[in-house]
Amino acid sequence: MILLWIKSQDTFLSTEVKKFIETVTPDLTQIPSGADYSWIYRDTGIAWEKLEDVFDNIKEENGSKAWFFEAIKQVPPLFRECYHMLQNVYPAAYDALLKPFLEWTHQVVLLKCKQVPFLLRDLLATPELEELIGKVKVQLLIVMLGSVLGLNLRNIAWHGFLSPHETSQAFVATIIFILADCGRMLEKTSQIKNIPCRPHVTFDEASCLSSVFDNMIIPRKAVLEEVIRNSSFVPIVMYPAWKKALELLEEEQWGLCVTLLLPLMECSMRAMFAHVNKVSERMLTAENSTLYTTMDEILNEYMENSTTSQTVNEKDGKYEISSCSACVHNLGNREHCEVNKCTLAADGIKHADQEKNRELDASEKKNQVQYTIGTKLNEALHDLLNFIQGPRIRDRVSHGEAKLQEIPEFITCHILYLNLLVLSPGGPDIDEAPSGTTNKMQCMNLRGLREEYALNAKLEGKFLENTSETKCLEHCPPPSDEACSQDKKCTNDSSNLSDHGKEVIGELRRNMNYYKCVFHPSAILHRRLIHAGSYISNWIQWDRVDSSELDYPEWESWDKIQLPEAISYPPLHISHNVCSLHNMEQFLVLVKNIQYKVLYRPKQEVELISILQRITVCILATLEKNCDNMTLKYSQYINKRLRSRQRETYRRQLIAVPVIVSSCYLTSQVIYLIFLAINKSGDLSLSSFTSLMRVLKPVLKVTENLVTQTSLSVNRWDEASSLSVNNIDHIRKEFTHRQE
Repeated sequence: MILLWIKSQDTFLSTEVKKFIETVTPDLTQIPSGADYSWIYRDTGIAWEKLEDVFDNIKEENGSKAWFFEAIKQVPPLFRECYHMLQNVYPAAYDALLKPFLEWTHQVVLLKCKQVPFLLRDLLATPELEELIGKVKVQLLIVMLGSVLGLNLRNIAWHGFLSPHETSQAFVATIIFILADCGRMLEKTSQIKNIPCRPHVTFDEASCLSSVFDNMIIPRKAVLEEVIRNSSFVPIVMYPAWKKALELLEEEQWGLCVTLLLPLMECSMRAMFAHVNKVSERMLTAENSTLYTTMDEILNEYMENSTTSQTVNEKDGKYEISSCSACVHNLGNREHCEVNKCTLAADGIKHADQEKNRELDASEKKNQVQYTIGTKLNEALHDLLNFIQGPRIRDRVSHGEAKLQEIPEFITCHILYLNLLVLSPGGPDIDEAPSGTTNKMQCMNLRGLREEYALNAKLEGKFLENTSETKCLEHCPPPSDEACSQDKKCTNDSSNLSDHGKEVIGELRRNMNYYKCVFHPSAILHRRLIHAGSYISNWIQWDRVDSSELDYPEWESWDKIQLPEAISYPPLHISHNVCSLHNMEQFLVLVKNIQYKVLYRPKQEVELISILQRITVCILATLEKNCDNMTLKYSQYINKRLRSRQRETYRRQLIAVPVIVSSCYLTSQVIYLIFLAINKSGDLSLSSFTSLMRVLKPVLKVTENLVTQTSLSVNRWDEASSLSVNNIDHIRKEFTHRQE
C-alpha cells in the first residue's frame, strides 16, 4: 500500500514562493536572434550597467519585499539570454571565455576581511564583498540566492523543495555568467592571484563508516529504481532527480551524486514527518513570514504545533523572527542552527538544551519520525549529518567546504544506503511509539500507476489526472481519520518488491541492526577510554634501561602504590571495585561492555560527558608523551648521547612514571564509574550535579598539568610525581565512602 497523497504531490512550494519562481522562469522557447541580445555581450559578459539602471529605477524602498518582487519581474530576459548564450557556446569558446574565470570560486573572496561569514546570506551582506565585485553583482546574487524575500534558490533547492520540473536551466546559466564576470574583473585588477585559498575539509574521520555496509555491493540500477518506485516517501515529481542521481552513481561521480542524494533524502524524510505526525502542511516550503521544516527539525525529538504563529519584523534592513521554534525555521534564518553546530565546543552536541524529563507544554509533542525509522537508523543519520565531530556531510557540501571530486565512494554509498532504509522503514529495529499515536492516513495501491510513471517518464507537471481529489496540502484537506486504518505496514509494504529488492533491503537492515554510534561525544569518550586502557596495560613493557644501571627501584615496587580498593558516588547510586593494574584485561572488558544512550540527551549529561572527555584526552596525551619520551631517552642512553645532567633527568623520569601511570589509571577508573551511570546523570539534583562537577574539576586540572609537565621540552618529573600523588589522594577522599 502506498500513500497516494504524497506520491501525487506536484509541488512543495507554497503559494507565494511558487508565484515567484513562475514569475522569474523565462520562456526558453523564445530564442533571441543576434540583434536581440541586450543583456549579454558577445564575450559572454553581462551588461551590468543595464541591470544597474533597472534596479535603480525600482521605486519601492530598496530591500523591501515590494522591491524584491519588482526586481524579480525584471530579470527573466537576462535569464533567458544567459541560457541561450550558454547553449550556443562551443567547447573551445567555453574554454576561452568562461572556464578560466570560474577557477577562483573555490577560494575565499574577502581579501580585505579576516573573518569570512559562514552563511551565504551574511557573506553577500558584507561591505567588503560589495567593494570587491560591485553593488549590482551583489544585488543580483541576493535576489537569486541570498534573501528570504527573493527567489532564495539556494535554500529551496538544497532542502529538497524545488522539484526538477520547477528548476530552470536558465538559473544555472545565469549563475555561471555572474561568477565568470566576477573572475574576469578580479583578473583585470590583478587580485585573482592574491586570493587566499580556503582549506577544504576531508572525510578522513568518517572512514570508519566504510565498514558499516562493507559486505554490500552497489545494487543494480533496476533494483534501486524498484525500491524508489515502491516507497511512499518518494513523490513522483522527484523521479527525474532520482534518475539523475542513479546515473551519476553508475558513472562513479561520487560528489555530484551526493549533491542530489542529500536533498532527495530531506524531501522524503519531510514526507515521512508530515505523514506520521499528521501535519501534511509541513510538506511545503514557506512564505517569507512563516516557517518551514528541514532535516534538523525532522530529526528532532519534539515537534511544535504547526499552528504556532510567527511574524517577521524589519529592522535596519534586516529581517528577524519575533519568536523562535524548536522545530521550524524561517527560510532566511534556518541555517543559524548550522552556525550554532559549528561554533559549539568540540565536545558539544545538538539537543544539549533539551531536558530529558522536561514537561511538554500543550503545543509540543513527540516527533513520531524517531519511532518510524528506529533508534539505529536515527543514530546513523545523526552520525552522518549532525554530531559535531562527525563528517557533517550535508553542512559541509552545502557550504562549499568540501571538494566534490574528492568525496570518497564510501561516503556516497553510505548516504545511498541510509536513503534506501529511509524509503523502506519498518525493520526489526523500529521502536514502538507511545500509546495513542497510531496514525490514520488515506492510502491507495498504486500498482497500476507504476508503469505509467517509471523513472524515465517525461514529467510535465500533470500527475494522476483522475485522482485530483487526492492532491493534499494546499490543494485539498489532509486525509481524514475516518480513512483506512494506517500502521507501519502501509509505508513498509515490501510485498511488491522483487526477490532482489527484498534481499537488498533485508541486507541493509541486518547491517543496521549492528550499527553502533560513532560520533556522539559519549561514543568518542568510550573509544578514548578503551585506548587509554590499552596504553596503561602495556606500560610495564615500555623501553627503559635496567633499574640497576640508574638506581631506580620504583619499577620493581610499583604495585606498592596505595590505590583505593573501591570507589563510589552515592548520588548516582554506583560503586565499583577498582581492578588491579595486574589485571587490565578485566578492566578493558568492563569498559567495552558499557551501555549508553546517545540521542536527545539532557544538558547535564552533555556537560558531564564534556569534562570526562577533556580528562580522558589529557590522560591519553600524558601516556603517549611518556611512552614516546621513554623510547627516545632509552635510544639516546644506549647510544651514549645523554650528558650527565640529561641522565639524571632520565632517572627522575623513570622514578616518576609508575606513580604517573597509577594516577592515570585510577582516574580512568573514576571515568568508568561515572560513565556507568551517565544516562542517569540528568536526574541528579542541581546541587548534586554541581557537587560532582566541583569534584571533577581538580582532576581535570591535574591531568592538564601532567600533559605540560611531562612534555619533552619541560621534563618536570618531580612536579609531575607530586601532582599524581595529590590526585590519588583527592580521588580517595571524594570517591570512597562518600555520603550524599
